[in-house]
Amino acid sequence: MDGVSEDFSGLPEYKSRSERNAERVERRFGQRQNNPYRGHRTRIMLTGGFVVAIILVAISLIVAFAPAPLLGINYSSIAKSVGAESAHGCKPGGSGWVCNKEVNGATARYEIKVDWVGCWDGRLIGKSAVGTGAQPKISGCVSLLDHLTAD
Repeated sequence: MDGVSEDFSGLPEYKSRSERNAERVERRFGQRQNNPYRGHRTRIMLTGGFVVAIILVAISLIVAFAPAPLLGINYSSIAKSVGAESAHGCKPGGSGWVCNKEVNGATARYEIKVDWVGCWDGRLIGKSAVGTGAQPKISGCVSLLDHLTAD
């Protein structure tokens, strides 16, 4: 021979790039499989995100359907909810509100009592609108839409 040994046993075995990548992926996958905290952070993030989303949906539903504790009740919002012909169709009277509502061309007067949530009950005052088809009792709730569209 020419002085170079044919024995390459001391040199590392040559591996291609794809073989090295496959070993690296296998090593990392094995470490992840043996980790007792695998997926713990993801579960916490998903659970926390779900809880925050539920809270936000609940708050938005409360504000949308029962805004009276936050926004209060004024004459224009109660008039819009009752269906009065104008925003000034409701005025404070007695222990509640007195609202004028047009029914089949005639004006019906209702005494409206509002609770703390913004829900109201009304009863017809007087006999003038009874023959026109006005309902003797009406009820409803002031919504966020009533606040937004009130004059």
